[in-house]
Amino acid sequence: EGIDESAVRSLSGDVFDLGEAYAIPGFVDGHVHLIGGGGEGGFSTRTPEGSSQQFAEVGTTTVVGMLGTDGVTRDHASLLAKVRDFRNSGIDSYMLTGSYRYPLKTLTGDVMRDIVFIPEIIGVGEVAVSDHRSSNLSSTELQRFAMDARVAGMLSGKAGVTVLHLGDGQEKLKPLYEAVADGTLNPRQIIPTHICRSEELLSQGIDWVSNKGGYIDITADEQSTHLVLKDIYSKKIRFDRICVSSDGLGSLPRFDDEKNLVGIRPAPVDTLLKTFTRLVKGRGLPIHEALKPFTANPAAFYHLQRNGIGLLKRGGSANILFIDRDFQIVEVISSGRSILEKRR
Repeated sequence: EGIDESAVRSLSGDVFDLGEAYAIPGFVDGHVHLIGGGGEGGFSTRTPEGSSQQFAEVGTTTVVGMLGTDGVTRDHASLLAKVRDFRNSGIDSYMLTGSYRYPLKTLTGDVMRDIVFIPEIIGVGEVAVSDHRSSNLSSTELQRFAMDARVAGMLSGKAGVTVLHLGDGQEKLKPLYEAVADGTLNPRQIIPTHICRSEELLSQGIDWVSNKGGYIDITADEQSTHLVLKDIYSKKIRFDRICVSSDGLGSLPRFDDEKNLVGIRPAPVDTLLKTFTRLVKGRGLPIHEALKPFTANPAAFYHLQRNGIGLLKRGGSANILFIDRDFQIVEVISSGRSILEKRR
């Protein structure tokens, strides 16, 4: 309704017959390791960097790259180059400054300068807390750099948010609660990731959403994430505060009770598509609700909706995923152009 078909047909460009495919927003993966990650088992366990086609083939049109455990053999200059490579290939790409370690590793020597002067840098992360690989930073230190990130975001018109890696340490979300206790740091400025690591951590994460109004990020897997999301939705917990990411191209290490590495593998990038499919086909969530943790919610946390990312709207970024009735990908459009090389 309201579309002048003759005007549309007169436009130049490629024409694709997509049959009866559904058009939905492209996925927003808010936690990926574009230049690889890992290394917890030595140099031979470093995971390889990825390509833009890996993400295009699974319907992801926006990514936020970051460093993790390894902020030594990997750096922000390499990550920035990769982000720009992805942008040239049609994927909307952003990055964070910092890594697991504190004091924070940066590109320019200062967190605020990184965010203010580097267009692609929109926040800090992923900084490790409650983990045996963390720097055991205090809640005061956490509050300090998270507030620096926020002010830098204000100065540059960006999100200025902080992503926190949550391990299996006994403190769990305690550092986050302490950091926001005096009311100067808004809980919506920080997001704990890997929140499904344990039932107790997930329970605290739900409390963070319900009582603090903050966001949480669930690392998607093929077995249980769709069940967790269905449970959260059924209990009428704020679904607009739930994000799902892949941790794609990072490492998935396994440690024994004494924190010795016993296994490691690279994280896949296709878990958003698989989890979304199971959530709709297997759990019966309406598509428009099931989409939120994979599109609108992470876009809102990173303040990317202002760019038209995470939703379909007139004048938006035209990041569109086309799927058939079996939820197989038919076409992927990013910034108004096809980026899928292996079209069905």
